[in-house]
Amino acid sequence: MPIRLAIVQRLESDGRATAHDLAARTGRPVTSLYHHLRKLEDAGLLRIVGQRQGARRPEAIYAMVADEFSSSEAVRTPAGRGAYSKAAARVADAAARALSAAINAGKARFWGRERNTLIRFFMLRANSEKLAEINGLIAQLEALLRDGSEAEGEEIIFSFLMSPQQLKD
Repeated sequence: MPIRLAIVQRLESDGRATAHDLAARTGRPVTSLYHHLRKLEDAGLLRIVGQRQGARRPEAIYAMVADEFSSSEAVRTPAGRGAYSKAAARVADAAARALSAAINAGKARFWGRERNTLIRFFMLRANSEKLAEINGLIAQLEALLRDGSEAEGEEIIFSFLMSPQQLKD
């Protein structure tokens, strides 16, 4: 998974964290995170919200600037649409790599109540009523996935893409 995306996802899930917390949660060396944290802070995506005493010196506590990013705002410009498209491709690629690694490591479970791996592809025709129903279900699912009350348990990546089919001319 791209490291900046992992940092953003961790902060969205955990709310606040130090570089050491993020290193532990992402499985990366803390020294590899500082550059990315600075870039995300410079881009206005995260901010320092406090300090806590670390082992040797005070550590910055990071949090997201906003609870949720607005893709509808981002895609109003050609540059925004290009960035959103790139981000979607990176998310899909990161999810595919994580899936492949889990399968190869024997960690993937494909059935039962403890299933942690799933691949589905649907192509459908959806009128405005069907889209409204789908989007309502997605909103319910997002609320469930955002609930970070589970401090214990297996960490999984949950990705989904929805796109209109590009018609050929």
